[in-house]
Amino acid sequence: MTNMALSGHTFPSATLTCPNCQTTITYYDVSGSSYYGCPNCHAFFKYENEGPPEILTTFQPSTATPVLPIGSEGYLNGQFVRVVGLLHKKEAGSFYRWLEYMLLRQDGRYSQLAEYNGHWMVIEPTDHTYSHYHVGGKTYTINTDEGQYWLYNQYKPELLNAVGEFDWNCLEDEKLTISEYIRPPSMLISEQGATDSKWYKARYISRSELATAFGIAKDVLPAPSGVGAIEPADPDDRSGTLLAFTGMLLVAVFVLQVILSIVKPSTQLLKESYQTESDSSGTIKPIITSSFDVDGPTVLAFNLSASLDNQWIELPVTLINEQSGRVYEFSKTLEYYYGVEGGESWSEGSRDDDAVLSRIPSGRYHVNIYPARDLGKPVSFSIGITQNTMLGSNIALLLLLFSIYPISLFVNKQWHESQRWSNSDYSKVYTEEDKS
Repeated sequence: MTNMALSGHTFPSATLTCPNCQTTITYYDVSGSSYYGCPNCHAFFKYENEGPPEILTTFQPSTATPVLPIGSEGYLNGQFVRVVGLLHKKEAGSFYRWLEYMLLRQDGRYSQLAEYNGHWMVIEPTDHTYSHYHVGGKTYTINTDEGQYWLYNQYKPELLNAVGEFDWNCLEDEKLTISEYIRPPSMLISEQGATDSKWYKARYISRSELATAFGIAKDVLPAPSGVGAIEPADPDDRSGTLLAFTGMLLVAVFVLQVILSIVKPSTQLLKESYQTESDSSGTIKPIITSSFDVDGPTVLAFNLSASLDNQWIELPVTLINEQSGRVYEFSKTLEYYYGVEGGESWSEGSRDDDAVLSRIPSGRYHVNIYPARDLGKPVSFSIGITQNTMLGSNIALLLLLFSIYPISLFVNKQWHESQRWSNSDYSKVYTEEDKS
């Protein structure tokens, strides 16, 4: 009933005949497998020690379409592997269904590939045992050397179909309680039976990595849908690289500011005070400041301040290059009002304001000011001009530009996590709502 042949990088293959429909079944773990699923009639039977085969059950035809046929070879985690079995499962009492591919490794041990909604993970047994802690409500955690894992799902599996070879009775899986703890891109899986438990560790594997491992086109694999239980929000670790890069840019901006402050230090060019005066017709006289030299091209920062007492003043400012006649203009309106109402003091407006003119070329300049104010007493005001001022707005703009992408990554990560946990009956964070 068994014929043996050499096959690929793993163990030699053998064949046996399905006791129900006589279909020839190829298997690879000749000394380890004892249970088999027929791909033709879906009979699941036990056969070992050359004794008569025993049909244990017959599954209904499965609607699942495997993309890695039994016999497919790949290379995962430094081992040649071969697909030797396929399990189609669902959560008991739920519509969630997934596929598990049994992988026979070159070293004779087993791994699994599990696929749900186009998301894949590699599952391997571990000798470690873990204890979980009830934080409160629906929050349970496991502490490991790597960090903390959170309970994400707990269920009993229901077997819909089994094809290929297995070294255990897959029907017994329906007696297990499965608990899945996640720390993306990793998962700890507990299989709790009546008398014992086994632990497994899984990691997320991308379609690209899986396609490379089995030498197939990426498009052959189903496209991911939604957010996977352990799908990383940032699979390429862009946030870590970007954080370092952003830090370097911020340091560069700081160094540049220091260099500019040394090479072209901030210098005050003008600081003068005036008071509005009216001519015989009542028109406020314009004001002409002292002349000053500008070493450009540079940024000029203007500070305007007025002694306002429940009044306003408008200050149109014209900067004039005395050699070329070129002018630069801006206008500022200052207003300040205050009082007491209902026993409480109040105020609005401001007695000072700033303005900036950039790319001012070298030359000798003066400023003309054409004040306008409301009726009342004269207003005293001052004007200050400084060159080579490092613009806070420019620094703020640079910081904003540098932070756009990191912020978008952070927002995407938060959305990713919220979507992930919206598919779970458990919670990563214990809240007061969990008490109810």
